[in-house]
Amino acid sequence: MYYPDEVIDDIVSGNDIVDVIGSYVQLKKQSSDYICLCPFHREKSPSFHINQAKQLFHCFGCNAGGNVIGFIMQYENLSFPDAVKFLADRIGYSLPENGYSKVSAERQQLKRELYDIHKVAARFYYEQLQTDNAHNAVEYLNLRQLSPRTRKIFGLGYAPINKDALYKTLVEAGFSESAILKSGLVYKNDNGSYYEKFYNRLMFPIIDVYGNIIGFGGRVLGDGMPKYLNSPETEIFSKSKNLYNLNLAKKSNNRELILVEGYMDAITIYQAGFTNVVASLGTAFNENHARVLKSYADSAVLLFDSDEAGVKAVLRAIPVLKNAGLKVKVLQVTDAKDPDEYIKKFGPSAFGELLKTAKSHILFEAEQIQKKYDLTLLEDKIAFTNEIASLLSSVENSIEKDAYLKEVSRITQIDVSAIQEQINSINGMSEKTVEYSNINKRISDNGVDLARRGIINLIVSNKAIYEAIKDKLLPKELVEPIYIKVLEIIYNLYKENKPVLPNSIVSNFETVEEQNNVSKIFVLETNFSIEESEKALNDQIKKVKEAYYNKLISESMDSPDILEMIKEKRNISKLYISLSDG
Repeated sequence: MYYPDEVIDDIVSGNDIVDVIGSYVQLKKQSSDYICLCPFHREKSPSFHINQAKQLFHCFGCNAGGNVIGFIMQYENLSFPDAVKFLADRIGYSLPENGYSKVSAERQQLKRELYDIHKVAARFYYEQLQTDNAHNAVEYLNLRQLSPRTRKIFGLGYAPINKDALYKTLVEAGFSESAILKSGLVYKNDNGSYYEKFYNRLMFPIIDVYGNIIGFGGRVLGDGMPKYLNSPETEIFSKSKNLYNLNLAKKSNNRELILVEGYMDAITIYQAGFTNVVASLGTAFNENHARVLKSYADSAVLLFDSDEAGVKAVLRAIPVLKNAGLKVKVLQVTDAKDPDEYIKKFGPSAFGELLKTAKSHILFEAEQIQKKYDLTLLEDKIAFTNEIASLLSSVENSIEKDAYLKEVSRITQIDVSAIQEQINSINGMSEKTVEYSNINKRISDNGVDLARRGIINLIVSNKAIYEAIKDKLLPKELVEPIYIKVLEIIYNLYKENKPVLPNSIVSNFETVEEQNNVSKIFVLETNFSIEESEKALNDQIKKVKEAYYNKLISESMDSPDILEMIKEKRNISKLYISLSDG
């Protein structure tokens, strides 16, 4: 969900960071800051600082930082849009839904009504589970050893055999026929009678990350088909965009999520104490799922069935999750058909130990590739090694890649250097490219990072500095993407005559990692006089520009423009920016 800058600014300004953080932890005033024990890591002495003037927080122990949105993202484990909504609700701010047109307003009204319908339906199913009519459902839950507490946590229910009982309940609750039919829970026959999608099924409410019930899954009780049935696509539910139990898993504060195939696996694993588990909703993991997961996790453990279908599902999911920036591991259950059976046979502790054995997706894929070849045959050895080289070409960690190379070499008796050469060929990486890459890595920081931060803080502190510097320092000369984007934002705000505030700048970054890095920039204090600012600014700009040209030259050894670059670098010493002229 995209929200205009004006909306974000309203929400940030309406939620004072001291008030918000103070509602979670005990704060103590220290000079101009507030301090406390960091809520994001264990410590004995406070290192968590809140600057009320800048509306930013920063922990000097773990480097967590950001504005009020960033705090809510990290503390409540919410994505950026979810944190914005959370803070909007806190101050009673109505967020726009793609404008304020009549169509949009009607759509929002329908969504609210569908949420209410699903809430009533969930209560209806839950209450039905407590009746004598639900003995088959209760027997099934007892057989699966789900405790009363677990049943309540997940809101499990029962859809009775009577095919219009829910419809009557919804009508009595005052919902319109139109909304009831649009919920996907009730259908209308040509003869005018009503029947329900779910009947004689164990019911699993599907809840979004906001806590709204958006759909249901139903397991048949008996021999009917299909075994599992999901709500149809509606205005509030899409199985390709939602994951079961993410509403609870995000509260685990574990940045690694376990991905399983079904409701019961997720519930059993959760009941065993592993609350960081989510399940797909009867569809393959796709790009939408991956984007949602990335908002709440850095790593994913794929725990699917070990049969052929399960292996294929894992192999399909790996690239999707990798492309979203997630680290991917694979775990296969042994001595049991699925996680549910494993936990029942061996217990939660054994399952915890099993989780520790999850292997890198690279190893898992390599094992699957190896199954296709007879490595006693020379031709198969070569074909296997070529395919593995293609797989390893995507591994960026040099230590990890080296370990894999040695293992492949051991299995095939093909020299490590030959396999590496094939990988380089696949990557299109010449020796010269590798050498230039190494040169870049060896370029010392020499205080350049501090200089970049200093420049940004000076520009933010005084528009006169922006006027003096805007034509003499290009954003790209800060080299690092995070600094480039920050300086571009600052320049644009000044050009548009908008306030240039650190907390508003931070709001342009939607990941926790980015907010941590950007807030670190503004931790630097720059309470200088004009004379002091002028000296600091010139020293810092020269250092930054020299680093920029050093990098440019190291990457352009064969460029015809190399001499011009060297000349530009020499001219840096002649640069001087005066702040007293304006």
